[in-house]
Amino acid sequence: MNSKLFSLFALATLLFACSPNNVKIDSSITKLLDSAGIEGSFALLENGSGQFTIANLSSYKDSAYAPLNTFFILPSLMALDKGTIHPNPSTWISTDSVTYYQQLIDSLGRTAVLKTIDSIHYGKGVVSANLNEFWKDQSLRITADEQLGLIKKLYFKSLPFQKRSQELFKKMISKEENSNYHLSYIEARDSTTQLSWVLGFEEENKHIYFFVLNTHGRKKGATNTSPAPSSVQLLKNILLQQGFLQGLR
Repeated sequence: MNSKLFSLFALATLLFACSPNNVKIDSSITKLLDSAGIEGSFALLENGSGQFTIANLSSYKDSAYAPLNTFFILPSLMALDKGTIHPNPSTWISTDSVTYYQQLIDSLGRTAVLKTIDSIHYGKGVVSANLNEFWKDQSLRITADEQLGLIKKLYFKSLPFQKRSQELFKKMISKEENSNYHLSYIEARDSTTQLSWVLGFEEENKHIYFFVLNTHGRKKGATNTSPAPSSVQLLKNILLQQGFLQGLR
């Protein structure tokens, strides 16, 4: 086995630190997905105990999809390291702004971006020549398992970027903070393919929980013809069902 393949295998083994002893397969989450008529997977990792709560395990660890806008984690961290993105929050641009991040990736350069992808063994596949859309054209794909590992490393500032840059990016994706909880995430959706991601973390009563939600289309044979909830609303429905977002965990 060559060194690169070994590194990829080692990383996958590291990220997916699940065993029968620390995984709870939760059918109630699967029912939420089914009731919305959505195909997908969800995983939550309680950092303190190392316990995973997962819906659709095989999809979570084996199915790889385009990262869409969640890929913008990497160029954001690169730009924060270089000072291209200013630390002043009033200047930050949402990861919904594809045009801005296309320009940012272009300014960083294909060589530097590919080097970063390779250095952290991000995803799978061979990045296409299309610098404007390689994160959505399926040439670069990532599993939900790898996404969860990435967001955990970001939280603990253990990615190969300046710790200050990682702390700033955590603030960039902070969405809700009150006396009960602090919710941070990055989301992405492709309306054409119906692929979506939400990955992030929730802090509650000094405990940290990492999560990833991946959906990839309407469920075959679904009887629910109502519009599917947004990926963020579906995430919140799952978290509320699991007892989060109330200051009780």
